[in-house]
Amino acid sequence: MGEKKRWTAADFAAVGWAALHLYTSVSAFGYGLYQTYTTRFWILLGVWLVGLLALDVRLAAGRAGLLRFAKWYWGFSAALTAGVILAAELDLIRDVNGALIFLVLCSFLTPLNQLLAFTWLLSKELAGLPALVRYSGGCGAALFVCLLHFLYFTWLHRRAEKRGETAHGPVDPGAGTVE
Repeated sequence: MGEKKRWTAADFAAVGWAALHLYTSVSAFGYGLYQTYTTRFWILLGVWLVGLLALDVRLAAGRAGLLRFAKWYWGFSAALTAGVILAAELDLIRDVNGALIFLVLCSFLTPLNQLLAFTWLLSKELAGLPALVRYSGGCGAALFVCLLHFLYFTWLHRRAEKRGETAHGPVDPGAGTVE
C-alpha cells in the first residue's frame, strides 16, 4: 500500500545543486557588493553553470508537474529581475528598507546574482565598460536568460501535456476499464 520511493543519484544531484545554487547566490551577492570576485568563486560559479545546464538537459524528459514547477520558477526569476531593473531605473533603491531586504532574500532563490557576476566578468574584464552600463547590461542579460528558460520550460511543459502526462506521470488510457 505505502510504497517508499528510493532516492536515485539524480535526486541527490538535484538537491546538491540546489544547495550549491543557494551558496553561490549568497556568495555572488556578497562579492558583488565590493566587486572582488576570487578565483575560487569563479570556479564555483563555473560548477554552478555546468550543473544548471545538466539540470536543464535532465528536466527535458521530466514529468509535466516538474516542468510546470520549473516553468514558474523561471517566470518568477524573470519577474524579479524585471522588478530590479524597474526599481533601478526609477531610482527606488536609495536606502535599506523592508521591501529591499525582502527582494534581496528572494533574489537568493533566483539565478540573478550568479548571472550578474558572469556579466560583470564579461563587461569589465573584456569590454572595460563603466559601472552603470555593466549593472544595466547585467540585469538585461539576466532577464534575457530567465525569459529564455521560461519559454523553454513552457514549451517542454506543453509538450508533456500533449503526450498525455499528468503531474504524477504518463496516463495509461486503458487502465481501470472493465468490460
